[in-house]
Amino acid sequence: MKRTFLITLLVVAVAAIGFAAPVKVTMWYAQTGIYSQTLLDIAAEFNKLHEGEIEVEAVYTGNYQDTMQKLLAALVAGDVPTLAQIEQSRIGQFVDGGAFQDLNYFIDKDPEFKATLDDFWPRFIQANTYEQGLLGFPLNCSTPLMYINRDLFKQAGLDPDNPPKTWTEVYAAAKQIKTLGEDIFGYRFGIDDWLLEAYIWQFGGQIISEDGEEMLIYSPETVAAWNFFQKGVREGIFIFGVSGGNELDLSGRIAMVVRSTGSLGYLKQNAKFDLGATTMPGQVKEVVPIGGANVFMFSARPQAEKEAAWEFLKFLTSTENTKRWSLATGYMTSRISAFESQEIQKIMTDDPRYALTYQQLKDSAVRRPWYGPYPEVHAMITSAWEDAMSNPTKDVDAILKNLHEEAQYVLDDYYF
Repeated sequence: MKRTFLITLLVVAVAAIGFAAPVKVTMWYAQTGIYSQTLLDIAAEFNKLHEGEIEVEAVYTGNYQDTMQKLLAALVAGDVPTLAQIEQSRIGQFVDGGAFQDLNYFIDKDPEFKATLDDFWPRFIQANTYEQGLLGFPLNCSTPLMYINRDLFKQAGLDPDNPPKTWTEVYAAAKQIKTLGEDIFGYRFGIDDWLLEAYIWQFGGQIISEDGEEMLIYSPETVAAWNFFQKGVREGIFIFGVSGGNELDLSGRIAMVVRSTGSLGYLKQNAKFDLGATTMPGQVKEVVPIGGANVFMFSARPQAEKEAAWEFLKFLTSTENTKRWSLATGYMTSRISAFESQEIQKIMTDDPRYALTYQQLKDSAVRRPWYGPYPEVHAMITSAWEDAMSNPTKDVDAILKNLHEEAQYVLDDYYF
């Protein structure tokens, strides 16, 4: 009888193992359209390969800002997902709170993967490395490019094959293009947060200190940058707006605009004019921000779940899948091997405009500010910028001085 009881227990145990639920990994993501579909396809393929072992559920949680707010609420509630796609400048509170898993923990136990770590673009790895370690992997990354209407350049007697390389040259070209008509503008810009950072850096200014505790935005260099763009608006050769950018860019009335690498495919498909592209202009410095988002793992999740998430992260950022992501979406490859693949190189050969962002990545791309209170600070910067550009006779010096002081209060309240 005892033997029969033990056999019964063994049968029950084996049955329980056979019907054990797979480890579930939840990933929150913040993009739609071709971007989300590519992610969903990759997750579905991973689930098929790991059927019965791991199940990845990808959940759309709104745009970057919506996703960040939901993540902060989930962090407070103690119910974060396993993984999340988070825009690069919005991670400060999670980093400060130790919410992210240091991926070196898994890398050090995975010699096969560790041997391929230098296949990732170095600046992407640098952009994901903090005091706590390597906290994220690149997913949809980009740099800003300047797109030009070659037809307007030619009509104005300018050489579209020799586009402006500095903002001084942009102004000169825009002034000449403006002579084509009252409703023609040399440069369009808005309130894109990463471009505001680029303008300041390119004119030699700084925004915030290395430790995130001191505002540096009020300086002669930043005043000069804001005055430059305000002057262009005041003279009618630049056009500033907070909405309707796509319509203007496709109208044939805009000669130059700076947009994401990811805009190239969209503009190629929809522009009715001869579309050119070049690297983003510099001034005192040649520097551009790394845009887009990375994937982060939350340290509070159970260990088995994190181990499963690591397997998915490796799959998601493999050479094949980063190539697949780039081909489908127009974003940059995360890995050098994907960039060097026959498919990606053919794109570069067929259309050299696609190579521009990689040139910038190697030469001048840097991580955006990310500190804990930075989203609130940047909202203040954007508001001040909109005030200055919407009212181009206002005193930029006074606006920036007031912004600097108010933003410093936010930092002080957060850190001290």
